[in-house]
Amino acid sequence: MLSLLLISAAHAEAFHREKLTALDEAVEQAIRDGVIVGASLWVEREGESYHKAFGNRALTPAIEPMTEDTIFDVASVTKVLATASAAMLCVERGLMKLDDPVAKHLPEFTGEGREKITIRHLLLHTSGLQVNLNGTKAPFSRSWEEARAQACREKPMFEPGTAFSYSSTGSIVLGFVIEKVTGRRFDEFCSSEIFQPMGMNDTVFRPDETLLPRVSPSSAPKRGEVDDTVARQMGGVAAHASLFTTTSDMAKFSRMMLNGGELNGMRVFKPETSRLMTSVQSPPDLRSPDAKNLLVQRGLGWDINTPYRTPPHDYTLARGALFPIGGYGHTGWTGQMLWIDPSSRTFVIFLCNRYGPDGKDTRPEVYRFHHRISTLAAEAVKGFEFIKATPRASSGSASSFTNSLGMKFVTLPGTRVQICVHETRRSDYAAYAAKNLQADASWKDTRLDSLSAKAGDDHPVVNVSWDDAKAFCAWLSQKEGRVYRLPTDREWSIAVGIADREASDSAPEKLSGKLKDVYPWGTAYPPKKGAGNYADTDCKTQLPTEKIITSYTDGFAITSPVMSFPPNALGIHDLGGSVWEWCEDFFNDSHKDHVLRGASWGSSAPVPLLSSFRGNQLSIRRWRCDGFRCVVEEASLR
Repeated sequence: MLSLLLISAAHAEAFHREKLTALDEAVEQAIRDGVIVGASLWVEREGESYHKAFGNRALTPAIEPMTEDTIFDVASVTKVLATASAAMLCVERGLMKLDDPVAKHLPEFTGEGREKITIRHLLLHTSGLQVNLNGTKAPFSRSWEEARAQACREKPMFEPGTAFSYSSTGSIVLGFVIEKVTGRRFDEFCSSEIFQPMGMNDTVFRPDETLLPRVSPSSAPKRGEVDDTVARQMGGVAAHASLFTTTSDMAKFSRMMLNGGELNGMRVFKPETSRLMTSVQSPPDLRSPDAKNLLVQRGLGWDINTPYRTPPHDYTLARGALFPIGGYGHTGWTGQMLWIDPSSRTFVIFLCNRYGPDGKDTRPEVYRFHHRISTLAAEAVKGFEFIKATPRASSGSASSFTNSLGMKFVTLPGTRVQICVHETRRSDYAAYAAKNLQADASWKDTRLDSLSAKAGDDHPVVNVSWDDAKAFCAWLSQKEGRVYRLPTDREWSIAVGIADREASDSAPEKLSGKLKDVYPWGTAYPPKKGAGNYADTDCKTQLPTEKIITSYTDGFAITSPVMSFPPNALGIHDLGGSVWEWCEDFFNDSHKDHVLRGASWGSSAPVPLLSSFRGNQLSIRRWRCDGFRCVVEEASLR
């Protein structure tokens, strides 16, 4: 009785009881409606969990009640628990690199454009490989080697990296690469390096006789066989769909991910590997031709915000209506779902048997039910105010917060901050200066040699030093009771989309300009029209001696109003051009200069325009091209 009281107390602390009841009722209604036969649910926040079994594990040949230790075929959830995890361990250990061509490790994977496909393409589903290995061919024999031979003959449907198309074939190929670079069987590597160290003892690829009584049946011919036909033909082990597990084992994995790769003192991934996997790694203009050509946000293996054709929601159903963009998860054909929300440190696991005796395919209904489950789980979280996430349209909008000055912030994936979508405006800074009469007044008048070029209130403030920017953040923090600051150099790299290709422990000076041919607008210099506000032909009208990009015109002689140019995939504007932006960090270990990022309206040379370039100046320097943007710590928004 004491343990029950303790559990109830934990629920009262972490969750709204009435929402947990609503969760129960929703699952029970889905069973009554014939959408599922039974399910196991796990919701956890900050170590306090609610978990329960519903309905039946099986109906034939005899009724078996569902139990919390039921083992489920999780289908494509295999792609994240096993395949992406194993791949990133290989990257972390130096066995392969994300931008390695697959052909480097599988020499037979060449011809018909296959040699252009990289490990990164496989993880992002941008390889162009078709969805199923034998989708247009007769099934191969029950042979791992024949599957490999067929996979190495698949012709990409489009130029690798140019579009998103979900591909189990790509995951299968990635499994072959993992075997090659590790010299070990895929299932053995995953079990010994990932699952067993965490005590995930019910997570297996081929359940043995001792586990079969707890396995939930699917449409496979025999209990304990994998539901996916291709995986069965491959002998029951495949990197796209063949893993069996329980809600409690998946809870261990989810805790490890939220803890930055560590569980109970056992480190599975380095923190930077965990962040890399689960932050947006897809190109800012990546789209899905199969889903209204909408924009796509993916981590390495993980779904973040992916468009699908399932109505009535265009984007990821498993995130629900409240968990903000910045979380990550995956679903499986058999009806399974995992969603992890770092902002509230909550995760939801829903595993079910959707295979009734009538043989009805309820997969679309189950996928829509995932949306209901995650929404109710978010509503159940106590003491955390979710900002309703808006599915990203072409503008790149994300979960957002607008402060008292009208400054809009969006979640920065893989971090615990929201970043302002625009540079700090003259109107924002004017509110600060009006309350702080000691503030230096040079921001009021931008000088271009002997000329004055006063800008509008919606232009970014310039002529502010690092010290000025910090003072503004301190004032705004005190004014609103939140924590505002400048972005770190690393956060700025995440915002511009290059953090995955930079060492997380190097000083900014060592990273500056190292990523060649990567600009905020793409990979080619000079920029095309509409890329941003840089030194152009219009600038020449104000400063005849200024060096400019001779072939470029952006319509503004100096600064432009904030958000004059399209945002990137995260909904962030002007990460290149308009003004140089101060960051928190020192440039190097001398602790003398601070970092500036992003170039400005006065920039024209190719190197300073690189996304990886860092400027450096003393904290007291004020200049006509220097401004800043803010971040707000999410914990202070609660």
